Amino acid sequence: PTAAAPARRPARPGLTWAEADSLSRKLAVIEERHKQQKAKKSQPVQVTQGELNSYLNLSYADELPKGVTNVEVRFGSGRIDAKGYVDVDQVKSSVPASSSWGAFSFHSGLVPIELSGKLVNQDGFATVELDSAYVASIRVPVSVVEQMVASSTKSEKHPDGYDIHAPFRLPYSVNRVRIEPGKATLEF
Repeated sequence: PTAAAPARRPARPGLTWAEADSLSRKLAVIEERHKQQKAKKSQPVQVTQGELNSYLNLSYADELPKGVTNVEVRFGSGRIDAKGYVDVDQVKSSVPASSSWGAFSFHSGLVPIELSGKLVNQDGFATVELDSAYVASIRVPVSVVEQMVASSTKSEKHPDGYDIHAPFRLPYSVNRVRIEPGKATLEF
């Protein structure tokens, strides 16, 4: 007899494998339509914040920037709020010694981060406009977040890391993302 596969357990209450799998299936369909160049004719796809949070924390956790865990995204009326934890020691190790991260200089280990802003998008491109950022309940300038993201996302493909304010092309031929309370609608 073969042994049963171990049960997949959520990392925290409110996350479900059913929702993570639901978003994985939606993304697979979107990717297939994109490959077949049928995305432009596609119906909108709705993603709930439960699906996104479950997917990010259960299915996609190994792909998040290093040191980022326990992500929680909330969709409001045209707004996105995100919370999570950052392992400051991992992030600081990738920052040049000349860098000044005032809010992080006296922290170590896991630190709560809260971001609030909106996704501005049109014609297949988007930008992120942050309104506020908190590190360990202390409001910090958005420039600190910019530096943190750029430092923690450096790679061979992106030697300077990501600029959170730079316009970017939405994936899979998505033309627009409409943010509403509890959900995001991907329009093609």
